[in-house]
Amino acid sequence: MSKNNEVDIFIADDIHTDGIILLKKYFSVCEFKKTSTKDLIAALEKLKYINNSSKGCLIVRSTRNVDKRAVRKLSKFTNVRLIVTASAGFDNIDLDECRKNGIDVMNIAGGNSTSAAEFTFALILSAAKSIFPANEQMKRGEFNSAQFRNFELAGKTIGVIGVGNVGSRVARFAKAFGMHILANDINVTLKNKYRFINFVSLESLLKKADIITIHTPLDDSTRNLINADNMKFMSSHAIVINTSRGGTIDEKELINRLRTNKLSYAGIDVFKNEPEFNRSFTKLSNVILTPHLAGKTLESKKRMSIMVAEKILKYYSNHSKSDKLLN
Repeated sequence: MSKNNEVDIFIADDIHTDGIILLKKYFSVCEFKKTSTKDLIAALEKLKYINNSSKGCLIVRSTRNVDKRAVRKLSKFTNVRLIVTASAGFDNIDLDECRKNGIDVMNIAGGNSTSAAEFTFALILSAAKSIFPANEQMKRGEFNSAQFRNFELAGKTIGVIGVGNVGSRVARFAKAFGMHILANDINVTLKNKYRFINFVSLESLLKKADIITIHTPLDDSTRNLINADNMKFMSSHAIVINTSRGGTIDEKELINRLRTNKLSYAGIDVFKNEPEFNRSFTKLSNVILTPHLAGKTLESKKRMSIMVAEKILKYYSNHSKSDKLLN
């Protein structure tokens, strides 16, 4: 492979150095550290004229919002014609506007699935075993195990909403713990793939599950998927876990049901307006809050950075044959 000086790679958000090293072997790479999207676009506009490159690729993470206005400016003022998000979802990027302006978008699916599934089960175990409140009690110098009502996972029912890369792994973990597994997914072919899972309607899942865990992407079909209308089906002893996207659940209704003990507990890793989040969560004693941490491990960061680089290499190999990138 020869280096292609016709392509600029712009790294807007941190990715692991392994991926950057691979990219630098084949492309001109420019890194931006903690730059706002507005300043980033201004810098890219200048580089377009300095480098005079015909192609530009922008790498972002899920925490950067590339909205309609940003897409239009990227299209008009920069050479960016490919955006790669180092995340499983596309919800931080205005895909329709990208299509209108001739900008391709790619994501990285599966790179952090194991990390996210393990974290999900850590939240489930923490909620079932009162680990966080017990820890806080001990730090206050108290020793009172009688106040906690822990329970075994064996024999309990877990409801997995979305049986993709993460949800399917969570289901396997649940099977190892001896749990009954219910699931809901729009992909009906999954019934044959995962025969140990009992696929049911969303309403049935919410009614029967002791633990409800969400693993769907965020799009028009899943926004507020769990809402005031269907939360009423949940048992008051149920635990809700969300490590997918904040917008999949009505946060206001979730907070209300936790506050009034219409739900037992929740483990929430994702929020609707990250990095902002509803501060009412912090006033609740029956919720675990973490800052979109589920998929972020050393292993997943390395893996996803390499996947980003390899996907970009394949893209320009397929779309720029005349460049002889992979000769």
